[in-house]
Amino acid sequence: MAVLLGSFTFQQISAEVTDATSLAGTSAWEVITSNGDLAGAGQDVGESLWRSAVSAVQQAFATLVVFTFAYHFLSLAVMSRTPGQALTALCVVRRGGAGRPGQGRVAVRAAVTTLVDVGWYALACCLLAGGEIVLSVLCWVVAIFFFAFNAGLALLGSRRSLADRLAGVTVTGTWRVRAALARIGEAARWGR
Repeated sequence: MAVLLGSFTFQQISAEVTDATSLAGTSAWEVITSNGDLAGAGQDVGESLWRSAVSAVQQAFATLVVFTFAYHFLSLAVMSRTPGQALTALCVVRRGGAGRPGQGRVAVRAAVTTLVDVGWYALACCLLAGGEIVLSVLCWVVAIFFFAFNAGLALLGSRRSLADRLAGVTVTGTWRVRAALARIGEAARWGR
C-alpha cells in the first residue's frame, strides 16, 4: 500500500508541475495581479506548487495510517488474525485464552499497532514536509523509542507487545503439534 500511495503521490505532483496549461494560467494571473512585482509573482507560483506538493504528501501519509488501522481492525474483528498471522498459524485471543477479543479490544490493539508501526513515522514525515524540522526530529525520536520498546516487550518476558498488553489480548499459535500428529496417526490407521 505504501508503494502504491508513493507512486500515486509522485504522479499527482508530477502532473501538477508539468501541466503547462494550468501552470501558465496560474503564472499569468500572478503576473497580472502583481502590480509589476515579477519576482513576487514567481515566488507566489512556486509557493503554491510547494504547498500543493506538501498537501499531497501529507494526504498520502494520512491515508497510509488509516489503511493500516483498517487492515488491523478488520482482520482481527473478522478472523481474529491478520493474513500474515494466518500464514504462520497465529491467532489473537483474550488474555488467558478466553476466546475472541471484542471490538473494543480489537480497536485498541489496532490503534496501538498502527501508531507504533507507521503512525509516529508518518507524523514525523508530515511535519518535515511542512517545514517543522524540530518537531519532526522529536517525532522520529519518539517513533524509534516506541518501536524499540515494543520490540523489547515482544521478545522478552511474556512475549506480549505493547498493543497486546494495552488491549488485554495475546497472540497464540493455532497449530497444535500433538493434535496434528494424532490426526496423522489416526488417518494412517484408517488407511490400513
